[in-house]
Amino acid sequence: MEKATYIFIEEFCNHHNIEVSLVHRLVEFEILTIEKKEEKEMIRISELPKLEKMVRLHQELEINPEGLQAIHHLLIQVTNLQDEVKLLRRKLHRFEN
Repeated sequence: MEKATYIFIEEFCNHHNIEVSLVHRLVEFEILTIEKKEEKEMIRISELPKLEKMVRLHQELEINPEGLQAIHHLLIQVTNLQDEVKLLRRKLHRFEN
């Protein structure tokens, strides 16, 4: 079993100069999941790109957490549609040959 690697939320927030409350709001809107260990909150390293993307959108475009939730939902839909298109192209390619 692979051991999960984590980053402490407090460290991330200090590094990116954001409030911990923003991360809590992202959890509240089901964009991220937090885990606790020894009274410290942390996220999986695998979720770091998603968190960084949401922080950039929040800081650079001043998008509020509600807007981030909508964007996150739309990004998931786009990814699912892209996967479906790839699958359909492979099936079509098989019939063309």
